[in-house]
Formats: sequence, structure tokens, C-alpha cells
Amino acid sequence: MTFKQGFYEFKQLMSLMKPHQKWYFTGLIGNSLTNASISILLSFVVHLLLNFTVEGEVQKLYQAIYLVSGTFLALSLISPLCSYMYKRCVKLAIAGVRLKLFGHIVKLSYEKTEKRHSGDLVSRMTNDVQTLEQAFTEHIRSIILQISLFLGSLIIMMVLDWRFGVMAVLLGLASAWVNSHFAKKMRQTSEELQGRMSRFTERLSDLLSGLQMVKLFGLRKKVGGLCNDASEDINRISLRQGRHMGLQDMCNFLIEFITLGGVLVAGLILVLQKQMELGVLGQIVQLQSGISTVFLQLGTAVSLLQNSLAGLARIREILDEPKEQVHFPAAELKEPQAGLIGPEAAVASDRGPQRVHSDVETLSPGRDHTMEHVPAALELLDITFGYQPGRPTLRRLSLIVPEGQVTALVGPSGGGKSTVMKLLLGFYPPDEGVLRVHGRPAGEYRLDEVRNLMAYVPQEATLFHGTVADNIRFGSPDATDEEVEAAAIAAYASGFIAELPEGYGTIVGERGANLSGGQRQRIAIARALLKNAPILLLDEATSALDAESEFEVQQGLNELMKNRTTFVIAHRLSTIEQADTICVLAEGELKEQGTHDQLLAKGGQYAELYELQYRKHPEEQTA
Repeated sequence: MTFKQGFYEFKQLMSLMKPHQKWYFTGLIGNSLTNASISILLSFVVHLLLNFTVEGEVQKLYQAIYLVSGTFLALSLISPLCSYMYKRCVKLAIAGVRLKLFGHIVKLSYEKTEKRHSGDLVSRMTNDVQTLEQAFTEHIRSIILQISLFLGSLIIMMVLDWRFGVMAVLLGLASAWVNSHFAKKMRQTSEELQGRMSRFTERLSDLLSGLQMVKLFGLRKKVGGLCNDASEDINRISLRQGRHMGLQDMCNFLIEFITLGGVLVAGLILVLQKQMELGVLGQIVQLQSGISTVFLQLGTAVSLLQNSLAGLARIREILDEPKEQVHFPAAELKEPQAGLIGPEAAVASDRGPQRVHSDVETLSPGRDHTMEHVPAALELLDITFGYQPGRPTLRRLSLIVPEGQVTALVGPSGGGKSTVMKLLLGFYPPDEGVLRVHGRPAGEYRLDEVRNLMAYVPQEATLFHGTVADNIRFGSPDATDEEVEAAAIAAYASGFIAELPEGYGTIVGERGANLSGGQRQRIAIARALLKNAPILLLDEATSALDAESEFEVQQGLNELMKNRTTFVIAHRLSTIEQADTICVLAEGELKEQGTHDQLLAKGGQYAELYELQYRKHPEEQTA
């Protein structure tokens, strides 16, 4: 690591202290100077006591006593004040770093966070931030203390005898060369160690979150072994780090021993030749011993600071990630095709541009077979998207969700159904095509505006550690207790909530572990009801439930779907037979669409899927 790079990284580190720099450095320098002055003043005490021993002047003894008493009295008042001043600034700065890092993580795009393990982000929030705190409270303080002690001792030695001062300078240069030689290795080791600690946190997070499966399938050795391997990596790198620090200390100690021995021998010769007082020699030896200790501790502080700088680099890596953009992510379509849904749109696109319509003609089951013009709530026009370049998940998909109706999306696994939902929620931008919301390109909306228009119920409800009421109230943070209870009643959740030990005040546990799957889903439905958004997105909201739980959850969904535009991804086809429009998505393309009866009569992919499920789960049809 070059000096320029080191200075730049140190500057970045201090930028985190920017709001508190003035008082931080005031307290830090004050504390360092008071502690350094103890060792320097002690050399004067040694000088006076040795002269008193040789000359027998009582006045020198009194001077030594006064110097010691006055120094410690002054330092006992100044040092605690300075210590409190800089440590308070450190706590405030670190709290600010945590808030800034957390605030940035929650504003990262879904695409960025999905590619990172949650354990890695937790490690950066904990381990790496802790290394920063150690840098501000210990390592930087130690460096300033040792530099202050060296400069103070060097000045006094130059005054006493310039020859010994020059020797101290040579010691400093030799020690600086040794420490710079080890600094690069320590930085590499520190970066590797922080990475392994992050991996260990990932393994531990997986173990704790999947503890039930670990016990059920007897995976303690398998999963536990991964944690042990990560822990052994940490131990191995820590030992290597300790070996580097040991070699560094050995080199510094060797330089110290040679220099101190040379000072003592040369000084004794000068004393014997009557060219130096014994008190002066004692003071120089005391100062030289302090200088030697300076470089031992300075080398250690510089090495440990590399660990903090490695943690800073990992934190900066997250902070440098771009935030989720304010406006809804969208790609420009060359010329979107109007009023076309499905494969026909791809064919028509070759015939030139046409006007895009926001009204669609629909044929609803159970109604007069007359064509109705219904405004489109959501439109996907010629959408192409892939998670990896050159491997599209969706291919020129055109799909319209009429306002106030139920549109279902079905198809085999891996066909792109959940990807469509992610695009609608703005988690990913399409590579090509236009997405419209209420007739306007989604890119004209702010991202929060579009999401406020939508209520989302996933396959597995996400609950947070807190009360039942807290989790429902996430749908509308300002909702009253009466509104929360009304949403629970509408979601058919009030019955089981009343049976909980503390009702709405019952703690649901981590990820809702204290509740059943059906109970978690009904709380999610109550939350969506409380949000009262005009567009409802259901992502296989009942596919993971048993028949009884599914019936209860479906009652809540039916209530939720009233007077709303509903776009539902369905796994069990029996749950969407009454949908106004059913779209069959396979291999990223819209293969069929129509009502349940129309698609069965057509005898295509939908009919095959329905027949397959009927043979596999005949009880669903009778239900």
C-alpha cells in the first residue's frame, strides 16, 4: 500500500467523523498529550532523583516530589474530560454510520439485494462497523499518542545531547521501514479475514433460519460442518495475522534492544569521562526506552488500523451501490403495438407502428356475450426481460389487465409468472417494452406512487417480529386499533386472533414462527385490506396451504378482491375458474387467453394443465 493510497483511505475514514471532527480531535489530542507527558515528565523525575543520589541535595528531591504531585493532579482533571469528549464523538459518529448504512441498504434496488446474502449485509452492519469504532477509539489514539511521545522525547534528547537525538531519529527510520514492509501484508490478511467473517455470518444465518429442517433431516453435521469450515478459515487467517504481527514486533524489538544497549554503553563511557552527568544519562535512557516502546506500539496500531480500513472498504462498497431510482424503472419500446395481446402482437409489430389503446374488449364469464370496452389498469406491451444477458425469461410479452376485473396468470413452473409480478412491482426494469399503469407509461410515475396503487399478497407471507396488530398495521401505519380490527374481521382472521394468548398484542415470533401458514396468510390479507389499494397482486397466495387453511384464506381473498383490479398468479387452477380472463404463460410467451370454459373447449395447454391437476387432485374439483 502506497503512502498516497493510505492517506486517501485515512481521509475516507475521517470523513465519517466529519460532523464531530472538531471536538473529536480536541479530545483525542488532549488525551494523547496528557498521557505522553507522563512518560516525558517521568524522565525529569529520574534526572532529579539520580542527581539527588549523587550530590545529596534535598532540594532536588523536593523538586521531584512537586513535579510528580503537580503532574498527576493536573492530569487527573484534564485526561478524563478529554477522554469523555472524544469517546462521545465516536459513539455519535458510529451511530450515524449505522443509520446511514442501514438507510442505504433499505434503499438499494431489489436486484442488488437479491444477489447478496443477508448474512453478508448483517456482517457489514456489525463486524465491519465495529472495526471502525475500534479505529476511532483505539488505533488512531494510539498512533497520535506514540507520535506525540516520540516528538516530545526527541526534542528533549536533542537539547540534552544531540548525538543521542540523532540515534533516536535513526531508530525511527529503521522502525518505519519495518512497519511499512508489514503493512501491505497486514492489509491483505485483514481484507481476507473480514470476508471470511462475513461468510461465517452467512452460514450461521442459514443454520438458524433453517434449524427446523436441520433437525428434521439430520443435517447437523452437514450444515454445522459448513459453519465449522468457515470458523476454521477465520482461525487460520487469524493465526496468519498473528504471525505477521509477531514477526513485526520481533523486528521492532531487535532494533529497540540494539539501540537501547548502544545508548547505555555510550552514556556510561561519557559519564566515566566526566563528560555527562549521571542524571542526564538516566533521563536519556528513560526517554530512549520510551521511544523504543513507541515504535513497538506504533507498529501494532498501524497493523490493526489496516483491519479497520478493510472494514471501511467493505462498508464503502455498499454505500457506493446506486440506490433504487425514484421513478419506476422502464425501458423504451421502439414502437409499442396497440390493443394486441399475446403472440399476435409480435407478428403485428413487423407491420409498422399503431396507436396504443388504454381500452380493451373483454368477454366475461357469466355475463351477456357482448363486447365491453373496459379501461386497462395494467398493460405490458412487447416486454422482453432476462436475468442474464442473452437468456430472456420473457419474450415480447404483451398482456393487459382490465380495470375492476380478475385476470389470472397460469402456466408451468419457470415460465416467467413470478417475473411478471416483479416487473409490475418495479423490482426489475424490462430490457425492452413498455409497462403502463392506468394508461400512462410507468416511467412517468414515481416508484412509490405505483407501489401505493398496489397491494401484494405473496405465496409466503412476510411477518416481522412484533405483535399481530403491528404486522397488520404495516398496511397503513397511521391506522387506528378499530381499523386494524375491522381489517382482521374482513380477512377472516379475527377468530384465531381472539384465541391467541394476548389477542392482537400477541408476539408472532421471527417470521411469524408462532403462527400457522394459514394464519400468517390471513394476517397478510388483513394488511393488504388495510392498505386499501385499487390494484391487488396475488402471487400463488394459497398454493402452500392445506385444504382447510386454503378455504379460510380464500374467504379473506374474496373479500379483498371486491371492487378491485386483481392480477393473480395461480398454481391451483380450481381457484381461478371464475376469473374474467385467464392467461397461459409458458417459456416466457403468452400462449393462450380466455375464460375457463373457452380455454377448456380449445383443448390447448390450459386444458392439459387442468386435466393433469384433476387427475392428481380430484378432491379439489369436488370441493
